[in-house]
Amino acid sequence: MKIMMFVLLSLPFGNGEVADYETYDKELAQVSGETIHNVINTHFQTSFSFAATGDVLIHDHLYEDVETESGYDFISRVDEVAPYLQKQDLVFMNQETPIGGEDLRLSGYPMFNAPLEAADLLEYFDADIVSFANNHTLDRSTEGVERTADILNEKGIEYVGANTSPEDAERKRIMEVDGVEVGFLAYTYGTNGIPVPEGEDHLVNLIDMETILSDMEDLRDEVDMLVVSMHQGVEYEPYPRDEHVAQFEQIAEAGADIVLGHHPHVLQPVDIYEREDGGETVIAYSLANFFSAQQDLDTKLGGIIEFDVNHKQGTGDTTVEGVRFMPTYVHSEEYDNFELIPLADADEYGLEDADGVYQDVSDHMQSYTEELEIVEYLE
Repeated sequence: MKIMMFVLLSLPFGNGEVADYETYDKELAQVSGETIHNVINTHFQTSFSFAATGDVLIHDHLYEDVETESGYDFISRVDEVAPYLQKQDLVFMNQETPIGGEDLRLSGYPMFNAPLEAADLLEYFDADIVSFANNHTLDRSTEGVERTADILNEKGIEYVGANTSPEDAERKRIMEVDGVEVGFLAYTYGTNGIPVPEGEDHLVNLIDMETILSDMEDLRDEVDMLVVSMHQGVEYEPYPRDEHVAQFEQIAEAGADIVLGHHPHVLQPVDIYEREDGGETVIAYSLANFFSAQQDLDTKLGGIIEFDVNHKQGTGDTTVEGVRFMPTYVHSEEYDNFELIPLADADEYGLEDADGVYQDVSDHMQSYTEELEIVEYLE
């Protein structure tokens, strides 16, 4: 196919005279359809930022520390970090605990239930979608799942990995950003030793590779990008075990663009996995705690992982590029005065050898790939 381009303009000369159409009625070029297609693919694309965090884990020490006469003020404790999420086009977080409120009895470890204001916290972080597939999903049984879903719906926050009904379980979680469709799936290894109630298998998505691969196949063709969240691994271990690496890589080969790991409560490295089809999958084996009351140094460290997503309008190809990680730190005075801050600022809050800790986190997160950029602050 040839495209004929003509200038059919009546333009004035410097003396004010107007040229006739024949002067400018000329063929500028004969451009093939293939050339135009390549130009569109090269120059016409949609780009947006996507960010993810680890566990929002509301311990009793945390909600007791932020309690006021009128409720629970989590928001004032995250002001130093929240803007780095609020600037993103799409935000994913792991909501580790039910948000059932005082009617379901507030509690911390080992059977969690957070105040309703925990949903205000997610809203303040500008979370678009949260995973609720974790080992605490059933800590308040069916009612805890339903109440959590209700409060998230009120806040306009999507959830994935837990469901209020069989119909909800069939609902595909697809988020749209500037016309680009991003699909989400989430699964957990178990439910804190609590059996799934008989006849309510829909409540939580349990890890079963056959099911996961089937779900991915069903969703893959409907979306431009696929994100899979896996709640598994061994708590407090700094590296994933071989069997977990194999699972994550199997999910990558099945077509996931990003695989996000949760549960160990400590940071594990990020990898950029090269698939057999020539594409790449970003794997974050564990994003650790984001905001919690755990006291060991490794459990106070977390972060925000940020991706540049580019979608070519001509081919429909979507790529994940520019992967960055901003380390964070939960400062506290034992179990008082919790505050979420960038790790780069931790020396101002009295963290011993803060520069050394920052360097250790950087080296650790890059131990599988140096393509991951460690930044003090997200721009």
